[in-house]
Amino acid sequence: MTQNEHRQSVLTKAIQYRYIIESKDKSVELEVEDRDVFRNADDEIDCPLDVVLRKNGYSLNDLMSWDAREIQFVKIIDQEIVVINRVSLNVNL
Repeated sequence: MTQNEHRQSVLTKAIQYRYIIESKDKSVELEVEDRDVFRNADDEIDCPLDVVLRKNGYSLNDLMSWDAREIQFVKIIDQEIVVINRVSLNVNL
């Protein structure tokens, strides 16, 4: 690795996005493709869950069958997890 390549790799932090679904019995981590992440009308980072489920081989029916309690949309920077959005699903109405 040249000095320039080393300097560039130090300055460029790898950012990944994931959905983490916490259920009663397990935790499911779904990979998110960069092209599915965008800024919404409120200028917040967003990604449609149904698209991510489908691309990972699941559906909304699978999500329901897992008895999901919480869904987190996270950003991972150099192995540090930053929660972008969290939705609790065990709300009684």
